[in-house]
Amino acid sequence: MCKRLCCLTCALLAVFIATSARNGQTGAAQKTGKTLQAKTAVHVPDLSGLWGPRDTNKRSPDEARLTWDPTDPAGRKPEDAPMTPWAREKFKDVHPPFGINETFEAINDPVQKYCDPTGVSRIYFYPWQFTFLQTPDVVYILYEFSRVWRSVAMNRDHPKDPDLTWLGDSVGRYEGDTLVVDTIGFNDKTWLDHVGHPHSDALHLVERFKRLDHGTLELTVTVEDPKAYTKSFTGRKRFDLSSSPMGETICSSSEMESFQKEIIDPATKSPSR
Repeated sequence: MCKRLCCLTCALLAVFIATSARNGQTGAAQKTGKTLQAKTAVHVPDLSGLWGPRDTNKRSPDEARLTWDPTDPAGRKPEDAPMTPWAREKFKDVHPPFGINETFEAINDPVQKYCDPTGVSRIYFYPWQFTFLQTPDVVYILYEFSRVWRSVAMNRDHPKDPDLTWLGDSVGRYEGDTLVVDTIGFNDKTWLDHVGHPHSDALHLVERFKRLDHGTLELTVTVEDPKAYTKSFTGRKRFDLSSSPMGETICSSSEMESFQKEIIDPATKSPSR
């Protein structure tokens, strides 16, 4: 009887020691997990809301244009952009309906003529709104103009050989209060802006979105394209928080063609004698 009692006591003691050790390991693991989570936690800035064109009266003197827009307060001309010979030849052939060289004859603006996607950074020149849908794995940017959207992957790198697309391959990260969007893999079919500055398939864009205050969003864009520009350049644009809902703003080839025939053609033809 004494022997059996002794064996039972030893067994219970062994179970107690094993349980205590296991609980200690679990507690240590939980503590380590919490510490690691605290170290790797990322602050996610709130970019919610509809962002629209900034009131011209609110523009500050230090607000730079994204590219060589003819309305640049610094007075930079479109041809002053640091284009390579390849890009300069392409720029000579553009016939934009906007800007200092605007024309309504032989327009070859890919958006106005074919309703092609506007591309980036040109999408931000249109006077329509955009918004963000932020999730842990993907940030979606939804644009009112042409009802297009972009997906920004937050948990991966660029593929080594991305397919060339209209909006490119975008990956993102948060740096403090800023969403940083890094994009490569563009085709060369879009313009950087309304006046027709070209880009190649080597275009690399970095967009930085920061909410300066509740009603102001600042976008800083850095353009790098060694095939088209001799150096990188950076521009900045600000947007106001809007209370208006997004509307239906779709680029329709049939409507563009009708506008060309009914409005543009009669206005550009010489009057008959």
